[in-house]
Amino acid sequence: MTPLHHINPFVMPLPPRPEDWLATLPGPSLIHLHGADPTRVRVLVTLLHGNEPSGLIATHQWLRDGRAAVEHGLATDLVIILASVEAARTPPRYSHRHLPGQRDLNRCFRAPWHDAPGRLAQAILAELVALGPEAVVDLHNTSGRSPAFAVAALDDHRHRTLAGMFCDHMIVTDLRLGALMDCAETLFPTLTVECGGADDPGAHSLAGDVLRRFGGRPELFAAQPATDTLRVFRNPVRVELTPGASLSFDTDSGADVTLSHDIQARNFHVSQPGDVLAWLRDTREIRLSARDHRGRPVLNELFAIRDNALTPRVPLRLFMATGRADIAASDCLFYVAPGQDKLP
Repeated sequence: MTPLHHINPFVMPLPPRPEDWLATLPGPSLIHLHGADPTRVRVLVTLLHGNEPSGLIATHQWLRDGRAAVEHGLATDLVIILASVEAARTPPRYSHRHLPGQRDLNRCFRAPWHDAPGRLAQAILAELVALGPEAVVDLHNTSGRSPAFAVAALDDHRHRTLAGMFCDHMIVTDLRLGALMDCAETLFPTLTVECGGADDPGAHSLAGDVLRRFGGRPELFAAQPATDTLRVFRNPVRVELTPGASLSFDTDSGADVTLSHDIQARNFHVSQPGDVLAWLRDTREIRLSARDHRGRPVLNELFAIRDNALTPRVPLRLFMATGRADIAASDCLFYVAPGQDKLP
């Protein structure tokens, strides 16, 4: 039995609040909307993480317009998958990336499939393969304050065109973590769109724009007017804690690593040598790891330690820094890329 429920959201009027709709969902849910050309289909996946609700909120608001209004604007069929429903509604609502004690769903899109998130990821992949979509968009919130950006596993015309529909920045990574976007290598164009912070109304609005643009454009990959606004960053380095290390934002906590309180404000900006990104409790045993996409350790190439402060050794642009210590500890502190362009 598949853990993915096929639902018709138009059987009854949707409740006015997205959290009330979330409470009524039977679990991970799939919605199939019908557009002008039923021979083609696109798929939007959202809520892979339960603490990233903008896709759910935008979907709810859009569906409340009614079937006729929604489907009238679709160029092709559009399938929407709402994944981590249980994590999203587990109290406190929208605070759990995944259910306590379970794996991150967006690390489960490769074997093994032995547990609940693995089986759900496998079911989602099976649906995608059966549908054969033109493209898949995986809609997320950033874990901290950040401009919207896209992430792709491949750098080609199709992924650049998709990214340019929604934002001005695209990160291309060769790192493979078992994320949904890894499907792009062998199956179909798959783009992650990070639409901003989970508490940002602008992120909810952008998520709605993503739904409408992705579903409504007659030809996804047709040539568009040249704007030259998409900036592409290749293979940023993931900075993580070493196993068992502790992390905090409180300088009095005694944690192995204490992140700077302004770390989120550095997203997509260049940090210079001398800027303090974090403090280390013990410089004899550095509880940080940074490896490039080939697995080569590069911590000492990119960072210096001065009076227990972690600072860039060269100008570095930061991405995906968060203000939540639990996410920074369980996922990563941030990504960095050496200055590759003339952005401020």
